Amino acid sequence: MPPDEKYAELIRHFDKLPDDAVVPTSVTAAVHGVSPRTVRRTYPSVQLSPGRVGQRVGTLRKMSRNERPAT
Repeated sequence: MPPDEKYAELIRHFDKLPDDAVVPTSVTAAVHGVSPRTVRRTYPSVQLSPGRVGQRVGTLRKMSRNERPAT
């Protein structure tokens, strides 16, 4: 499955993901309606591998509810 299709699948099933799941920056940007650069600069990130970061789904849900995420 190409990466774009994989990300689209994550976005479609975002509500079903557990809070501990980590999604790529591009998925975070799409879900929150911001640019990937904004995500990289302002969202708390988790290192997945060298050169690859993502964001925890639970943190994104808190941010959507205007709660302050733990850093």
